[in-house]
Amino acid sequence: MKTVLANSILFLWLGAGLGYIFLVLPPAYGFQVPELARIVALHLPNAFVAVLAAFLAGWFGVRYLTKGRQPIDDVKSSVAAGLAALFCFLTTITGSVFAQVQWGSYWNWDPKQISIFLLLLIYGAYFVLRAGIEDPDKRGTVSAVYVLFATVMTPLLGYVVPKYMQGLHPKDADFDPSYRMAIYMGILPGLVWLMARMYRVAVRVEAVRLRREALETL
Repeated sequence: MKTVLANSILFLWLGAGLGYIFLVLPPAYGFQVPELARIVALHLPNAFVAVLAAFLAGWFGVRYLTKGRQPIDDVKSSVAAGLAALFCFLTTITGSVFAQVQWGSYWNWDPKQISIFLLLLIYGAYFVLRAGIEDPDKRGTVSAVYVLFATVMTPLLGYVVPKYMQGLHPKDADFDPSYRMAIYMGILPGLVWLMARMYRVAVRVEAVRLRREALETL
């Protein structure tokens, strides 16, 4: 019952946030299509949540390496890394929609687009690496070290590097204050909550799998 209630509140929250974005937010001038600026209120929160998930993956990677190499910490790290990759992908999709209207093409090799593409490659390599190592202990150790690299690269490629490179992304757009409210009081909390729910469910499923495998080895 609590799960149903929590999920209902979550979807209502996100639904209200989306409604506010597309029905209430005013156009932001300084864009090719001012009305399209509303997608920024979806694009940025996805990027923020990707970074949050990356730091969560890194945290459990450190725990795995320093707290006795517990399999559950490896699971938690890999689940968080998967969510980081998912929200990086959603950031790419929303950014591509914006780019198509603003610059005439879904992909323009803008520094931020290149950076997010590199991040997707980094996370893709992480899961290929995990799939290629059969020994659980070795897989956990190698994955933990690699995910620390991915954790550092996420904010570095997502924010720091593009900030100092000339690109197409607008730096002087005129956003109404309501955009901040839509992002920080609407979509961002909703996406963080959604990420947390997805994380908990995935970890529980993987924990059951670990227990089953442990019983099979007895």
